[in-house]
Amino acid sequence: MSLEVSSGSDDIPSSSNKSVNLDLASMKAYATGMTTHIRNRVTVDTVRPLSMFLGLSGPSFCFSPAAFNAPVKKLDKSTYEKFISRLKLNFSFFLSNYALLTIGVGLVTALTHPGMIVSVAMLWALWTLHYFLISNELVIFRRNVGSLISISHRSNILIALTAFVIVWKCLRPTMTVISVSFLIILFHAMLRDPSDVTREFQTGADTRTHSNSSSSDSDETHDSEVLVDTP
Repeated sequence: MSLEVSSGSDDIPSSSNKSVNLDLASMKAYATGMTTHIRNRVTVDTVRPLSMFLGLSGPSFCFSPAAFNAPVKKLDKSTYEKFISRLKLNFSFFLSNYALLTIGVGLVTALTHPGMIVSVAMLWALWTLHYFLISNELVIFRRNVGSLISISHRSNILIALTAFVIVWKCLRPTMTVISVSFLIILFHAMLRDPSDVTREFQTGADTRTHSNSSSSDSDETHDSEVLVDTP
């Protein structure tokens, strides 16, 4: 489906006409591709350790002084590029952590709005009953419940009820989750120093490599041992 919006009149040359093509199919394909890309990136394997995410160091888990700092020390022509570069690096590296953070904010927000949970649960039960009555019969007091209200009328009522629940019960908590998560993620991505993250990541990789090599050496030593019978 394509929608074309044109501005201009017949007496204006065609070269000066401005047209905007809104291809809904392309927008849907782009959204689907973006969702698939994010789903492939957000995995358990890409979740960074909490100490790395919060910039904790040492056995006492104190905040490292080099973990968080301003992207720039003075404003110049490269300030914008430095901001964008740091945001891109941290978003790419901590994407799974940011997803978990958003889920956590959503759970906390939902628990503080029990009315929303009850409304959504009741709405889900009504839709489940609606689809059940479409292909099954439910007889109560010798009357078929599914025949009391037609399928189209039930659908219209449930759609109106769903819209009411979304606007009246879910809109404010959803906006709270989006705004709080956005501010926390933006604050972290802007102040977390990527160079410090790189050092921690490389140090951890070197430690694992050294541990694996030590284990390999010990295994080789163990395999090279020869049992000799004493006389």
